[in-house]
Amino acid sequence: MGTRQHAVTPREDFPRLYSAAQVAALVDSLSHRAEFPYELTYLGDGSEMWREGEEQSDPAAAPRLGELDTIITRHAGQLLSLAPASTAVEIVDLGPGTTRPIRGLIRHLLDADRLAGYRAMDISAEILELARQNLRADFPGHAEGFGLGQGDFTGPDLARVLTAGRISGHGGADPVRFVVLAGATVYNFADPAEVLRHVRSAMSDRDVLLLTLRIDTGVDRPPFMDEVSVGGPYKPQQLAGLDLIGVDRSWYVTETGFDRERSEVFVRARFLEPVAVTFDVGPDRRTVSFEPGDTVLVWRYLYHDSAAVADLLTRCGLRVRLFEHGQDKQIVLVAAAPDR
Repeated sequence: MGTRQHAVTPREDFPRLYSAAQVAALVDSLSHRAEFPYELTYLGDGSEMWREGEEQSDPAAAPRLGELDTIITRHAGQLLSLAPASTAVEIVDLGPGTTRPIRGLIRHLLDADRLAGYRAMDISAEILELARQNLRADFPGHAEGFGLGQGDFTGPDLARVLTAGRISGHGGADPVRFVVLAGATVYNFADPAEVLRHVRSAMSDRDVLLLTLRIDTGVDRPPFMDEVSVGGPYKPQQLAGLDLIGVDRSWYVTETGFDRERSEVFVRARFLEPVAVTFDVGPDRRTVSFEPGDTVLVWRYLYHDSAAVADLLTRCGLRVRLFEHGQDKQIVLVAAAPDR
């Protein structure tokens, strides 16, 4: 006789955190791709786990997290040279997180009297509140003028920050706009190219896209690049989504590995016991079931080398203007402009 199926529903706070559209997208993703979209783990408890686990090692590679947080600051002068002399710069931060990666650039622009404004968009209200607190602490005289809005920049919400009216710069002239995707955010999506094309379509010719990424240098690769590691490294927030939908951690094991076909590092849950999760999707109820041996992807990261990064941007209509390596060479800062 087999193990009895665990029949569960999401936690009580689930309907408060997710819109009807997000619930439908989540169910579709679990049903058709066996994936809990990582961007949806930044809501609720996941945001606090993300902050608390920020200093933990990342399965993607060996580099220190601090490299992702400081590389924009260290190259702020070079970034400013991408804008015409004395032209003001507006920052649009997509998925700002704690804002730590971008605060050095904000300070540099303020000191040079060239900051035209700062706007940010994130799917998580909790993350935006964390960002707001940090900005107020670092820029008490300016933070109240910064604009932080909740929305999904991978969809039509992007228009609110990129195709809405511009902030006037010095002398009423249009500023150069830095559109920021820091912390390797774009490589967590199932289709980074789709996200980049969407952002590119909303950018003007005066905009510059800034990315910070971990790349594959061919050295210091973790052992799970060759063999899946059961119970391997993961961040607590990567399991927050399964927690939220009622899946107990004793019902599965985690696996960390590398998908060579997609050039992608992943963390997934492999079920040990049968589980059925029932969701309210509008007026309907939908159930997603898992059998022992089934997997659900909870985190992904595209693991490209520098040539592949440049090729991806080119295919998405973007021209690389700056490509700088961090101190350990695995962290890079890339600035790209629309290819006219």
